[in-house]
Amino acid sequence: MKRIVLLAALLAIAAAAFPAYWFWPREVDFEAQGMKYRLGSPGAPEERPLKVSIRGKLYRNLKGDLTFKGTVGLEGEDIPVPEDQRTVKITKYKGLHSYWLVYSYIEDAKPYIFSMGQLFTDDDFGRIAIQLYEHEEGGGHWDAESGLMIAAPASNREEAVALSNELMRDMLAGVVLK
Repeated sequence: MKRIVLLAALLAIAAAAFPAYWFWPREVDFEAQGMKYRLGSPGAPEERPLKVSIRGKLYRNLKGDLTFKGTVGLEGEDIPVPEDQRTVKITKYKGLHSYWLVYSYIEDAKPYIFSMGQLFTDDDFGRIAIQLYEHEEGGGHWDAESGLMIAAPASNREEAVALSNELMRDMLAGVVLK
């Protein structure tokens, strides 16, 4: 009889603990030195080190989908979004460990959207790669041969390219970034 009571108590504790574990938001506090670089062009003028910081919370829903709410800071990058409206709420794209990095904001009483690119990360936000869209009149673009990238942590271009290839492997489907 004592075993049954003990087993029931353990099951009740587990039943109460699992939802708390599953739904409790996880803190994300990432800051690292990274590299901005252009694919296919070692030594391009855009190539430079920069500090990357990601701060916020990671939430999980009933289906296990992840949503990040917080800020993504890229030292020296021109983000045409008012400073006080740079909080993003982005949902992980299924199966690719990536998030569309899109800012929505209001300026002069009008709503705007600015798409920065696509953020790739590992499960704990300890390593990141970002495809940076190049904006021209009518939209933005990125390609695997000459697109702009940011990867962190990385101290040089070679580390940044290797990290980008690793984090983006599923999306690239056999293409190797250079």
